[in-house]
Amino acid sequence: MKQPKINLTSSEIGALWASYMTESGAIPLLKYFLEKVEDKEVKSVLKIALNYSEEHILEVINIFNEENYPVPIGFTKAGVDLNAPRLYSDTYALYFLRNLGKAGIASNGAALTFSAREDMRNIYIRYINDSIHVEDVTKQVLLSKGLFIRPPHLPVPKEVTFVKSEKFLQGWLGERRPLTAEEISHIYMNYTNNIYGSSLLMGFAQVAKNEQVKKHFIKGMELSRGILEVLKVLMDESNLPSPMTWDAEVSDSTIPPFSDKLMLFQCNALTSISLANIGGSVALSFRRDLAAKYVKQMTKIGLYGEDGAELMINNGWLEYPPHSVNRKDLLN
Repeated sequence: MKQPKINLTSSEIGALWASYMTESGAIPLLKYFLEKVEDKEVKSVLKIALNYSEEHILEVINIFNEENYPVPIGFTKAGVDLNAPRLYSDTYALYFLRNLGKAGIASNGAALTFSAREDMRNIYIRYINDSIHVEDVTKQVLLSKGLFIRPPHLPVPKEVTFVKSEKFLQGWLGERRPLTAEEISHIYMNYTNNIYGSSLLMGFAQVAKNEQVKKHFIKGMELSRGILEVLKVLMDESNLPSPMTWDAEVSDSTIPPFSDKLMLFQCNALTSISLANIGGSVALSFRRDLAAKYVKQMTKIGLYGEDGAELMINNGWLEYPPHSVNRKDLLN
C-alpha cells in the first residue's frame, strides 16, 4: 500500500531555502576562482567544491518543484564577470574553500537535526559528508604547502587535577589564570576567521560600485581589525603566537568580478557565521573577562549585520525567506 505523502515542515523548507541561497551564492565565486587559478592542487579542490554545489542546487530545485514551492531567484551568471582581473591569490582561494567547508558542516548539521522526513535526513547526511570532504582535502593541500595555521601546542600535564577555587572564573581583578585549551581554540578560531573576513572585505571594498556598499565593507574591515586587536592582546598575555594576516593575498585590482548584491550577500553570510561562532565561544569560556569581551563583540557584529540587511532591503536585493501566514492581514 502506498504511503501517504508527508508534507515538508517549516524547518525543512527553511533549511532547503537556506541551502539554495548558500549554494547559489557560492557557485559564482567558485567559477571565478576556477577561471583564475594557476595551482593544479587548488584547481582540483575547486572543481570538487563546484561539482558538489551544482549537484546540491539541482537537487534542491527538484524538491521545490515536487512540493510546488516557488524556487528562489538567488544568484545567476549576471552576478559574476569571469573576465575580470584576478582579485584574490590561489592561496586565498584555499582559505575560501576551507571556510566554505566549515560553514557547510555547521549549516548542514543543523539542517539534519531540523529534518524529520527520511529523504531530507538522507540529503543532509550526504551534504554534511560533502562539506567534510571539501574541508578535509583543502586542509591537506594547506598542510602540504605549509599554509595551514595550527593552534599552539600545550605541555602534557603529569596528572589529572580539579578546580579548587572560584578564582578559576575570575578575569577582571587579581591574577588571571592561564587560558584553557578550549578557550585557546576559540580565540584562535575567531582570530583566523576575522583575518579571513577582513581580507575578503578588502577585496570587496576595492571593487564595489555602490558607495554605501563600499562603506559597509570598509566598516566591516575596521570591525574585524578591532576584534583582532582584542584577541591578540589575549594571546600576547599568554605568550601565544598570533597567526599572520592575509592582506597580501588580495591584488590591487579595482575592476569588479562580482556584483554588489553578491558581495553584500557573502558579507552578510560571513557576519551570521561570526555571530554563531562567538556565541559558542561565550558558552565555552569560563573566564569572566573572556565572556564579556565576546558579548561586546557580538553586539557590534549584530549591529553591523543589521546594517547589511538594511542595505539589501533598500537596494531590493533581499528575497523574503519562507514565513508563516500573517493572520492579521488576512482578517483585514
